[in-house]
Amino acid sequence: MDRDHVRSLTRISRSLWGDGDRSVEISENTLTSVSLLHLSDDLTIERASKVMIERAEKNPPKLLKLNHPFFRLAPIERFLLTALHLEKWSHTKIARALGIEKNLIEPWAWATRMKYCFQELEANIHYPHGPAHLGPVCPEYNPSAPWTQRLLDDELGKRERMFMQNHLMACDRCRKALEHTKTMFFKIEALIPVKDTSPEIEAATDRIMHTWEEGVATFRPMTITTKQSLVRFFGKPKIQLILSGLTVFIFYWFTKSTR
Repeated sequence: MDRDHVRSLTRISRSLWGDGDRSVEISENTLTSVSLLHLSDDLTIERASKVMIERAEKNPPKLLKLNHPFFRLAPIERFLLTALHLEKWSHTKIARALGIEKNLIEPWAWATRMKYCFQELEANIHYPHGPAHLGPVCPEYNPSAPWTQRLLDDELGKRERMFMQNHLMACDRCRKALEHTKTMFFKIEALIPVKDTSPEIEAATDRIMHTWEEGVATFRPMTITTKQSLVRFFGKPKIQLILSGLTVFIFYWFTKSTR
């Protein structure tokens, strides 16, 4: 398990639980348990995310003290925004993590973004569609799952992307819709209170990774690399004390023998 995967889980857990110590504790327990399934790193993080979402939904954490609109969203909505905007997960990856069909992600993601931006944040920005004065409603624009979202989520295929790029040259209303959608995306990303990288996130990632390595070393010792084994061995306080004493002895013996 590399650090990037563990950092993703750290941020997802923080988005679900808010409280730093609590989210780290839950991440440690969940990751250690899911690792016993012998899945790939990607699938391990996806499965751990689903387990944490289910836990947060059954026993909602007390987040009112955080006083942030983000934590007024449902746990699964907070996960969705974090996965899309911070982790840059694809719709396929999110669907796989949640165990649902991929075609459900697009309208759900749009509804969640609209809810957060215009209901919870009450953002003073333009609604993400083209103004009526620019012409009739474009048949290419689906208001419940617009192509502008698929473009910004990098979900357009090569042919569809080329078609929409050509379409933008002739459609004023879609150009304005894309501009407004970009503004909404930037607003949402700026107001997700789980920062991409920070000393707090890095410290939590260190703690979770250490616990995971300890658990894997106990239950799946053959999966630990030689480098990880050496780091764990020489990181023990007793071993460091012995090495320090041995270093002092060798230095004393070498100094004495060269006189």
